[in-house]
Amino acid sequence: MQQPDYRTINESRGKRMKGLMDELFETMILKLIEDNHITMEHYFLDGTKIEADANKYSFVWKKSTARSEEKLKEKIKETLQHIEEMTKAEELYILEESLDEIGPDPSGL
Repeated sequence: MQQPDYRTINESRGKRMKGLMDELFETMILKLIEDNHITMEHYFLDGTKIEADANKYSFVWKKSTARSEEKLKEKIKETLQHIEEMTKAEELYILEESLDEIGPDPSGL
């Protein structure tokens, strides 16, 4: 059985399904939080520890939870943007390595 080329996977993930994948990722995070599988009390982004201001005995206003959800969605968007930037950098690196392997233009142009 053949393995797909990285370009095939990357094109599907990055170009064809980008909007769907972003929405799916955000929905999955929100559902995991809602079902208490994960909390956002502590989470890590690029190795930076971010501690949430969470206390189960504190009173929380609805407006405050809405703001927190918006902040969470913004963090998810930032994470997805970071992933996209890293993917583009990887593609460029792989392309440059491929060109180095091929060598100079044999036609002399």
